[in-house]
Amino acid sequence: MENINLTPAQLDVLKEIGTVGGGSAATALSQLLYKRVLIDVPSVSLVAPHKISGSEFMIHPEEVAIAVTLNILGKLRGGILVLLAEPSALSMIDILMHREIGSTKLINVMEASALSESVHILCSSYINAVGEFLDLHQLVPSLPQMTVDRMDRLSEHLIKRLIQEESNYFLPIENNMIIEDIKMNLYVIFLLEYESAKHIMTMLNL
Repeated sequence: MENINLTPAQLDVLKEIGTVGGGSAATALSQLLYKRVLIDVPSVSLVAPHKISGSEFMIHPEEVAIAVTLNILGKLRGGILVLLAEPSALSMIDILMHREIGSTKLINVMEASALSESVHILCSSYINAVGEFLDLHQLVPSLPQMTVDRMDRLSEHLIKRLIQEESNYFLPIENNMIIEDIKMNLYVIFLLEYESAKHIMTMLNL
């Protein structure tokens, strides 16, 4: 993935956006699960859609991945995509369904519903925190849509779709999440229309 050239100070601002969102999401998930949840944000970038590559998300092209997409309604126009490798998604489902880790092998309707609901809570908290950080209030996520497929097909389909929907910039935020002692990796990717991206770039003095 080829990044827009950012200074270390500008990257720090983007990382702070991710850290604020991740902290809010960790609190919401902790309240949902009654478990200790930590979310660390090791990397954030700002890229144009035609520069994005599925391999950037550290998921092998032949590996199954889960993508959950939502639209953002309000002053921050665009969408949000949460991307998980299958092992992380299955572990999350085990926790949600109060199962022993490693029990879930397939994602059926009940498991998909539980995962979508938790991702919706995560996204709502992320969006609200990021909105407050950017002084953009009353942001509302739409209902989530889930897609399960191989990463190569998934990334090609999603990237093509999001380019067609005129998302001018992607803001991928890597999240290392720990629930009790269970580690998971996911990406929260903001899909920003021009005015929303412009607002962030103004903050970065771009």
